[in-house]
Amino acid sequence: MEKLGEIVWQSHVPSKTLPPYQFTECYWIGNEREVILIDTGDGHVAAQSTLEGDWEGLGAPRVQAIYVTHYHGDHSGGGVWASERWQAPLYIGAHDLGYLDEKTRASWQIIPRSYVDIVGIRVDVVPAPGHTCGQVNFWIPTERILLAGDNVLGNTTSVIVPPDGNMAKYLTTLQILRQLGAEIIGPGHGEVVRNPDQYLAYYQTHRQQRNDQILALLDQGVTDPRSIAEQIYGDVLAPREMELGEWMVRGHLAWCVDIGLAIDDGGRFRKV
Repeated sequence: MEKLGEIVWQSHVPSKTLPPYQFTECYWIGNEREVILIDTGDGHVAAQSTLEGDWEGLGAPRVQAIYVTHYHGDHSGGGVWASERWQAPLYIGAHDLGYLDEKTRASWQIIPRSYVDIVGIRVDVVPAPGHTCGQVNFWIPTERILLAGDNVLGNTTSVIVPPDGNMAKYLTTLQILRQLGAEIIGPGHGEVVRNPDQYLAYYQTHRQQRNDQILALLDQGVTDPRSIAEQIYGDVLAPREMELGEWMVRGHLAWCVDIGLAIDDGGRFRKV
């Protein structure tokens, strides 16, 4: 567990997630008397024992509530367990609720307000769609700390996969997050970001450069997402990982179609 600020701690929680990551970064906000938990890992035994141990390390405070940034299993999978373990309500963004497993959906509530009060400190709940349609991020103004879920990853760019991932919304979210003026970003996976403005600017530039690269390939007659992915990621992804590259290409192609730069012609794409 790592302390990020006066009232923020980061738990490195083992989870089944996308490579190169093996941990989900979860966060405690509060003090030795009371906390909220942001994200829960995948809910397997190693994730549970890590959260349990870190909670004890904090002094076994009362858990006021549990929030998840989005519905993906490596962030929400331990939610029901954590809610039962600490007898705390369990919250998720409204637009992500419907993606949860029907068997456990009744255990969840929609985040009711645009902020959370914990130990007298305001934590803003920031709508941050992009990685998923209902993702939320958490902003602690007094600490200048942003907990960004999978909108920001500590060692790579994020994965935006349609239909629940949306590139246009993601780019808008990046600009909103950048305008907060964070000094620290706690990512969904990977290392803590300590140069937020520079890092988010890189994310924005990278997306535009990737779009330009895909449009250039369309010009060259490379028209299906898999072939585009092989051209772009052939040197960095193993063949067994190329499906991930194809997902990322599809996210960009959907954006190109939305803004009128490309046309989807039965699963093959061409530049306008």
